[in-house]
Amino acid sequence: MATSLFIEHHANGLAFYINGDLQFDTADEALYHEYLVIPTVSLALQRFPENDLRVLICGGGDGLAARDVLRFSQVSHIDLVDCNPEVLELGTTAFKPYNAGSLENERVTVYSQEALEFVSTVADNSYHAIICDFTYPTCPEDTTIYSREWFQQINRVLMPGGTISTNGVSPENRSNGFWCLYQTLLSAGLKAKPLQLEIPSFHRHGYGNWGFFLGSQAQILRSEIEVIVFPEDLQTITHEKLFQTFVFSEEITRSRHDVTIHTLECPQLFYYLLNPSFELGEKENAGTTVDFLEIQESGTAILGSRDLLKLESMAQAWLEQMYESSASPDAQPNITKLLPVQHRYHSPKMTREGLAYLRHLLGEIDLSRLLNTLLERSQELPPKIAGELKQLAEKIRAGQPIVNLPPKTAEFLMMLSVTLLMANLLTPDAVFAKGYSSGTSSGYSSGTSVYYTDGYINWELKIVGLVMIGIGGGWLYNIFNPSDSSNDE
Repeated sequence: MATSLFIEHHANGLAFYINGDLQFDTADEALYHEYLVIPTVSLALQRFPENDLRVLICGGGDGLAARDVLRFSQVSHIDLVDCNPEVLELGTTAFKPYNAGSLENERVTVYSQEALEFVSTVADNSYHAIICDFTYPTCPEDTTIYSREWFQQINRVLMPGGTISTNGVSPENRSNGFWCLYQTLLSAGLKAKPLQLEIPSFHRHGYGNWGFFLGSQAQILRSEIEVIVFPEDLQTITHEKLFQTFVFSEEITRSRHDVTIHTLECPQLFYYLLNPSFELGEKENAGTTVDFLEIQESGTAILGSRDLLKLESMAQAWLEQMYESSASPDAQPNITKLLPVQHRYHSPKMTREGLAYLRHLLGEIDLSRLLNTLLERSQELPPKIAGELKQLAEKIRAGQPIVNLPPKTAEFLMMLSVTLLMANLLTPDAVFAKGYSSGTSSGYSSGTSVYYTDGYINWELKIVGLVMIGIGGGWLYNIFNPSDSSNDE
């Protein structure tokens, strides 16, 4: 995926964007970097008081994290590895006034290399502290450096008792993704403590509170945090404020034991980021909090059974839901697990409001008319399937619920529906009927069809696609409320 770098200059300094996503604003970047760097290095210093510390920074090519590590005179050497040479170049030019020339400091060695590739060549027990300062994942490939395999490598090169910190995602806006990272860290043998922080520039961009993790092979205790020593001339962090970052509302933490971990063999993180968790009902236990410095948790290490970014995996999930609903008509399906993958720019608010109006919107669909349109276009289908579609139209006209259809008919409709839903959600231009492809890539492959290329408009496929979306929606609606179908007539 091509990378677009953009610097916006303003009265207080500058803001830096990668592919349109804010990386930092000099007006408040100290908040982010001090909470990412200072607790980790301070704790390592406390645990290794007689040693000259060696620190590894993964990412952080802007030099701002290195600036804060260099505040500690006890740090003798820093290795910094960043895969983007353009960001490293900015670190020695445009960003130099803000990072105090950290990348040119004699204690810093810079490597322009993939972090996983670099770490795989490092000897065991090489660093007292490791800081991961990566960009927010925007495609499945970006999540490699958040996998269990990655954190196992980090654990390997970390000295026993050493400390790590890593930036996460927003626990407020992407809570399942945040807790997926938490469980992944625990599954890699790291005792992780989550933190969250309000960063004004991130909030202005709708990112929500931002999350970090502080980790070590040994338990991190409140008593240790109480006595760590900070360097002088810090801008934002204090002991009192640091303690508050470990406190989360119970509502945000609710899913932390239920999420699956992120591995290279069965990646989960990007699906969680695209499909944020949220509650449609009334909030429970409002005001209750969890202080992660007061608890010591073991990981659940739940492995995912499938990669839901793949079409066949999502189709299988729909099939399972369909049969569960058929076996237990009173059971209410988990609507969030039926949603195909969304575009990464779909905000939680967009998804929440869309689902809130789902039944109303689907109730507007004339299923009988849609099926008749489909039957008119089914001449090339096998006679058996065409016959089953005809039976389906008759059943709907008779007010029979779709869940009572022959299994093969329901499977056929489900497969068509989920395929087209995924295809259209992956190509929003088609969803909104613009009639052409933007030519941009979502950054990952789903195996779904492509309807428009190079501005060519295939109106027939477009109409069929929209019809099938409607049928898919109707099928979904009848899963939720089969009893209503019998009262349509």
